Amino acid sequence: MGGKKLKFVLVLLFTLITTVWLTSYGIMSSVDILKGHILRGDNETLSAPGPKTATQVANITGIWKQQKMRLNEIKYACKRLNRTQSFTPPRAFTSRLLVNDHDQVLFGFIPKVGCTTWKSVFSKSRKAYGQKTFETLSNFDDVERERRLRTYKKVLFVRDPIIRFLSAYLSKFRNLQNMQKSWEEMYGFDILKLYRFGSEELCKKVRALPVAERTFLNVTLTEFIRFITDLGDTYVLHDISDHWLPQHIVSHVCEIPYDFIGKYENLELEAPFLLNWVGMTSVVQFPEIHQSEAAVNLAHEYSNVPLGVIEDLRKYYSVDFELFGYDSRRSIGKVIRNVFNIDILE
Repeated sequence: MGGKKLKFVLVLLFTLITTVWLTSYGIMSSVDILKGHILRGDNETLSAPGPKTATQVANITGIWKQQKMRLNEIKYACKRLNRTQSFTPPRAFTSRLLVNDHDQVLFGFIPKVGCTTWKSVFSKSRKAYGQKTFETLSNFDDVERERRLRTYKKVLFVRDPIIRFLSAYLSKFRNLQNMQKSWEEMYGFDILKLYRFGSEELCKKVRALPVAERTFLNVTLTEFIRFITDLGDTYVLHDISDHWLPQHIVSHVCEIPYDFIGKYENLELEAPFLLNWVGMTSVVQFPEIHQSEAAVNLAHEYSNVPLGVIEDLRKYYSVDFELFGYDSRRSIGKVIRNVFNIDILE
């Protein structure tokens, strides 16, 4: 009997010590967050156990603290831009919101921010419940669009603008496949005409050939940057331009009241968290995350781009930097330090 009492006292003492330790580090307060945002979000596993370690609890608490900061930054930045959120934005603004009616979630997709992967994840989830694999909010009438915007969880992932732009360039003008020829057909000839002296003969020769037999124009990164930054805000949003247009334009983040803003750089932590929060983990998991070619080769790819051109690109994405909490000096600094031996851009 004495042994049982001793064991009980030891367990009680351990529990009290653990409680004090967790509370002192601000972790115990995350219990309400876990109940409200994690277990409630997973419609199929309401009884699923929460995280078992203090590290997991701290990670989740940290994510929600970051979310509060990110959403506040967007709110104030949009206010400065005199743009307000609404549950009744124009239909065109909702054409990039994927709909998952079973789990009541809307996902705003942006090209070069894991767009293809996210579309696949949502398509698999919809298919699991016998729905069409792909549907956007713009497909619904005014009443149904507003209802979903008011009641569904609205989520979005964004990416460092400088790296996203490089990713678009590498995938469209450096893949040495039919995709590159398509983009060269749409933009390449115009770019060379404007920014490559003496290219008239090359363009004439290549254009005379059938597309399948054409050699590549090999638009340079500098030429592409100049083309985009010179166009500025004159280019309209469509299914091609959304690969480089600023993310706030593609997502309409100032007009649509998103509930969660994830970052591509934190996909490994935030993607599984998001899927659990919205209730999709019972039917789909986020696939393995691979290192980004654009992020790895950032300094190398920008090494031949004049400093002034890089500065123009930074200015072009200035609103994205402000809205989504990216430090433009830090982003550009990764290039500057390695290429120009300069610490930051003033």
